[in-house]
Amino acid sequence: METDRVSKISAAVGGQAGTLRHSSLLTVAPERVLEACILVVEDGQFYHLSTITGLDEGETIDVFYHFWKGNGFITVKTSVPKADPMLPSVSASLPSALFYEAEVMDMLGVVFEGNPMVGKKLLLPDAYPPQAPPPLRKEADPEKIRKMMGLE
Repeated sequence: METDRVSKISAAVGGQAGTLRHSSLLTVAPERVLEACILVVEDGQFYHLSTITGLDEGETIDVFYHFWKGNGFITVKTSVPKADPMLPSVSASLPSALFYEAEVMDMLGVVFEGNPMVGKKLLLPDAYPPQAPPPLRKEADPEKIRKMMGLE
């Protein structure tokens, strides 16, 4: 684990260091996520953003930025309110984030301010109803969405 490294970055961004499975975990406020991700990469040990994932937790959406090098992993985690799911994009600093952010936008409805794909669909069909919830949110009902799309 990279607990010393994560603790150092955590102190710099006012976050909280911990562990998540086989990964060091850095939990930060939404407004500090860009800074935290840049510090992880600038540290020099974790240069590869392998993916960005999200999880609907009911009232919030957790967003995870997964970095790795060799056998080491660091995950930066933040949470946004479901009512206003906005985060700053990290894609200008980490170009590999562009499509990962677009995927989280499509599937969970988190808007990454500054990502050039805001307003465009990556995975969802053009006919996906704008009034339907994103498909990976807990309130999404696939049967209702199929009916809205005229598939049933």
